[in-house]
Amino acid sequence: MITAAMSAVALSQESHTFHTFDSFVELHARSYQRGSAEFEQRKALYAQRVVDAETQNTSPDKKWHAGVNKFWDWTESELKTLRGWDGANMPAGGGSSRSIAKHASFLQETSLQDLPEDKTWNNLKTFSYVKNQHDCGSCWAIAASTVIEAHNEIYNKKHQVFSTQEIVDCTPNPKHCGGDGGCQGATAELGMDWVLKNGIADEAQIPYKGEGGTCSKGATWNDGEPKKGAFLEVSSHGAGRTGAAIGMIGWSTLPKNQYEPLMRALAETGPTAVSVAAGGPLHMYEGGVFNGCGKDAIIDHAVVAIGYGAQHSTKYWAIQNSWGSDWGENGIIRLERHDKGDYCGMNNDPQQGVACKGETKPVPVCGMCGVLFDSVVPHFKGLSGTTGAKSLTDAHLTVMKK
Repeated sequence: MITAAMSAVALSQESHTFHTFDSFVELHARSYQRGSAEFEQRKALYAQRVVDAETQNTSPDKKWHAGVNKFWDWTESELKTLRGWDGANMPAGGGSSRSIAKHASFLQETSLQDLPEDKTWNNLKTFSYVKNQHDCGSCWAIAASTVIEAHNEIYNKKHQVFSTQEIVDCTPNPKHCGGDGGCQGATAELGMDWVLKNGIADEAQIPYKGEGGTCSKGATWNDGEPKKGAFLEVSSHGAGRTGAAIGMIGWSTLPKNQYEPLMRALAETGPTAVSVAAGGPLHMYEGGVFNGCGKDAIIDHAVVAIGYGAQHSTKYWAIQNSWGSDWGENGIIRLERHDKGDYCGMNNDPQQGVACKGETKPVPVCGMCGVLFDSVVPHFKGLSGTTGAKSLTDAHLTVMKK
């Protein structure tokens, strides 16, 4: 589905004029001193990105456009602070791929005939704004909180903004999966598991700071147990201080590197946290259907899949990023969608973002930027009784009884 905003962006990109570095510095209020070593380094980075963008935008078979944004003078190490994600780690007992039916093959076209050709959840209030992680590697926490907000809105028929900061500050990461925790990276699974077991505060109670902080109850992570934080007022009988206060009864990962489970989850259940490779030219994206990742991809960033559709003959996944609304198509990127299972490669350096400490074995990844590698969905039994999980397992129910 192409929105009016996306179409407007595409039209504005037909003839692209890039800012001079001086105007870029002024626009983004940089404080580099002209003639300093840093000024020259940033100017060289900017100049190279102009070259890269012009190469992309003048390609005769281009599907996406590059455009100037706030990241064009960032170093690679600075860009890495935008990422912090591990799609491989799943806390024991927290979820199960069995909660969504397994599929023996990558895709059989006939198995999707019951699904709509396009689907988007951008009508939810949850997606009327775009969160900005700033230079904190909290994408995993933003993905978790955003997906939980969306499912709460779907199944409880009300919109609440939950505290990303509490997830950042309180979620333990003893195995150092995707980083060292907090702004140094963790996983959407860990974030959802923490909310499931501990509940979640409103954003107004614990607002996002763009940096790590101390969990509000002051407990430590040394024993591997979650810190205790502030919680929503319990509104359901017997919910206690857990995700049940908002109707959350579990979470699960979808079968890895498979097309149908993600498409079906988006069509039938709701938005989904997914993993992608955010290196390479992705930070320069401004509009169109992005196909700038090779088959080999290092997964290092968590985002939210909000739907799927097609632009002419090019299919795509609609993804909301966490880099603010001034990036991409009002904070959204459309990734090319391959439905034949022929876009697969390897993550040959998983410790750069995808693995727990000490895990170095390469893993297969599928989809543009590895988008099919790992997807995470919460399961809700709305406070009104509506359920967002078609086949819950005993594992989920056991977690809630502990």
